[in-house]
Amino acid sequence: MEYIKENLIDRINITSFSEIICEKWSIDSDIITNYIFANISLCIAKNRNMKKEIDKIYMHDQLKYYNAITNSKCIEHVIIKQGTLEHELYARRVLAILLEAEYDNSLRSKLIKLLRKYYPIIYTTVKKRNKEKLKNKYMKMDIVTRNLEAKFDAAIYLYFAVYISAEAVDHGFVMSILNDIEDFEFESLMNQNIENELEKYKTEIQEIKVLIKREYGKIFSYKDIIRHNNENISNFGYFFEDLLATNKININHIFSEYEFANIDKTILSYIRVTKNRNMDLIVSSIISGIFIQPLINEYKNAKKICVENNNEVIQCELNLVEDKLNYVLNENNNLKTKIEELNKEKLLYEKNLNQQLHSLNNIHKQEIERLGNNLKELENKLNQEKSLRLEIESLREYELNLNGDCDNGYLDKNLYDYIQNKKIIIIGGDKEWRRKFRIKYPEIRTLNGFNENFDISTLNNSDYIFFYTKYMNHSTFYKAMNYIKFNECKFGYIGKTNINLVEQEIIDNISKY
Repeated sequence: MEYIKENLIDRINITSFSEIICEKWSIDSDIITNYIFANISLCIAKNRNMKKEIDKIYMHDQLKYYNAITNSKCIEHVIIKQGTLEHELYARRVLAILLEAEYDNSLRSKLIKLLRKYYPIIYTTVKKRNKEKLKNKYMKMDIVTRNLEAKFDAAIYLYFAVYISAEAVDHGFVMSILNDIEDFEFESLMNQNIENELEKYKTEIQEIKVLIKREYGKIFSYKDIIRHNNENISNFGYFFEDLLATNKININHIFSEYEFANIDKTILSYIRVTKNRNMDLIVSSIISGIFIQPLINEYKNAKKICVENNNEVIQCELNLVEDKLNYVLNENNNLKTKIEELNKEKLLYEKNLNQQLHSLNNIHKQEIERLGNNLKELENKLNQEKSLRLEIESLREYELNLNGDCDNGYLDKNLYDYIQNKKIIIIGGDKEWRRKFRIKYPEIRTLNGFNENFDISTLNNSDYIFFYTKYMNHSTFYKAMNYIKFNECKFGYIGKTNINLVEQEIIDNISKY
């Protein structure tokens, strides 16, 4: 086939063939696939001899095939629904096998053997590229049968062409089949949007409705027809009533849901068939439509209900539910076993945890007791240290008072005299002490003794640097001392707390230099 590349022939199937053609036509890729499968399905469903062998394949794995059609859009194709109820049910089975055969080579081989067995003329036509036998077959048929059979044969022809002779087929015949598919999908009345058609012929439909009402009055339901004053019209109604009664159907029951008939669709069909405006012909057509349309609706609804509720569907759904139930039961049993195991592990874990907690509580209590004893011991030492410091301070004050006379000369010295025009920095001392010292001597700068990250440039051009070592850490001290050593700065130490005594210490240190 000219659309298909040679290197794809070995891997081609109906689905990929459809995708290639539909891509060329810029249409939905499922159109050709669904058309081929729908026609083959209905064709085989009408072949009583072949149906038996299809049943053998289908019943071998009924659930698998049921799932295949459940997920396929082709099941709703208009061609699938064209046969009788029995035909539609069997067509669904064939469709399921066709769908699975797309990906199952073994199943496809079986299916092709069956098609070859029951459709030998089509098989020969494909293999030998000779349509003579097929033409002879059609010559023996009436035109209606020929048109119907030709569409079935065309679908089977394409199936054979794709799977047994993709490299050598009658291209012209294939293209004519594809053109027929295109016409069916886009030109066939069955595939046209009825609402668009009603809108298209809206004016003509309204004209005929006006004519009917003017000539015959209201005709919108079967009751209007039976009770009509015109004897010819009422006889039409009685005829249909009698025909239904002959078949054991009461017209009032079956038409009870159709009190009002929308005759627009009936008029549409009349307009599309003929331009004849003979009122007798129009009225007879409308009356036929009023009776036939409800029967068509009921027929389609009955088929739908039967298809959806037939034993096969129910059985498959039941099997699915049973499979799910068995799975859930197995999962439930597995979960119960796991829960029991987890409960055992939980009990064991709780037992071990309680033992560990008991052991840790004992250790914790012992540790608290030990720390409490240590705390009391440290508190006693701290109280002793405080008492000792107070005693030392008292002795220092006493010593200072004893030496008061000899130190009067020093006390008379004023620190201001020593710090004028001098840059003096004190590193250390608690915060409150530094604050008070800055208030009294704003010329002297104090630095926090516990800030080892202070800017070293602060010490630049210092005349004297003093360390209050009681309130500073080692890092701050060594950082400042390294600077002092490198720059050979003058420095000293402060040991007193009393500001007056500190003043004397500073004076003494400055006096040394």
